[in-house]
Amino acid sequence: MVDIALYGLGEMGADIARCLVGGGTRLHAYDPVAGVELDAPHFHRHTTAGEAARAASAHLVVVKRPEDLETLLFGPDGVCAAASPDSLIVLHTTLTPDAVRELRGRVRDGHGHTLIDAALSRRGGAVRDGSLSLFVGADEAEFIRARPILERYADNVVHAGAGGAGMTVKLCNNWLLYSNRHAALQAIRTGRELGVDPEVLRGALASSTGASWALAHYSELDEAIVTGRGAPPVVRDRTESELGMAREMAASSGEVPTSLRETFALLDAM
Repeated sequence: MVDIALYGLGEMGADIARCLVGGGTRLHAYDPVAGVELDAPHFHRHTTAGEAARAASAHLVVVKRPEDLETLLFGPDGVCAAASPDSLIVLHTTLTPDAVRELRGRVRDGHGHTLIDAALSRRGGAVRDGSLSLFVGADEAEFIRARPILERYADNVVHAGAGGAGMTVKLCNNWLLYSNRHAALQAIRTGRELGVDPEVLRGALASSTGASWALAHYSELDEAIVTGRGAPPVVRDRTESELGMAREMAASSGEVPTSLRETFALLDAM
């Protein structure tokens, strides 16, 4: 049985843990804050990152905040120092492609481990059931090594290219998601102000050529934004962070496209 460590038991990390443990994987988890517990003999909760790292040969990093990565990976009792030689580190935390490439070099040159990026995106089903897309940035040999592990908890594993390419795909995906959401909210607000019942409007748009994931998954959060109540700060902060990374990525290859610039108006609506 392969021993896998998972760092970060927030919403996504907890569901990945449930999927892995439900499939029989021996999982070593660390999160200094989240309190999720799984009732299974092959689930082990550890009090430090180093403790979890010493028990596993593959490491899944699902921490929410990029600023937490430095200590987790490079601290005195962090993953790189404690993991067995030539360990595989799978980075799920969203970063810019350039930041991933920098981390890859530090992990490889300073500690002899392999770091790949495997950006997360939801699919139609539940993450805890393995319904998950992973966009992977890795060399071919690294991808072949990692794939059997990734397929334990994701049913759509895409080799996007070399290191950083997975995050490129993720940020392009988020760019479209937020652009679609912004346009959908504007359309719904306008239709409502012109007297069309919102339920009728959403149903008509979601079943026609204007359909998008944002329309199909319209929620109480979207309704709050449309009606001027705004979004919780955590949602706005995540949106701002991911849009900022998409803008930084796009700027590295030239001028930031107008569709991405305009999407930042979503933050004002939130």
